[in-house]
Amino acid sequence: MIWMRQDDAALRLIMDGELVWVYGPRRHELATVRIDNSLPRGDVVLRDIVGASPSEIVKVVKLDTDTPPRRGVLA
Repeated sequence: MIWMRQDDAALRLIMDGELVWVYGPRRHELATVRIDNSLPRGDVVLRDIVGASPSEIVKVVKLDTDTPPRRGVLA
């Protein structure tokens, strides 16, 4: 799970309860977003994300379930 501010989530077109990819320095994982406006702007709180440690930079990307996979590519 990942907690982030409402304005940071809105920049990424992410809503509360949505699945996102969290990219850390070693791996990436799916996580559920929760909105928490008590966090400082630009900060996130992670729970059960193995690929990131405290004070590391992570990238949050919205999960794209609307685009079909390319032909010939196995998922």
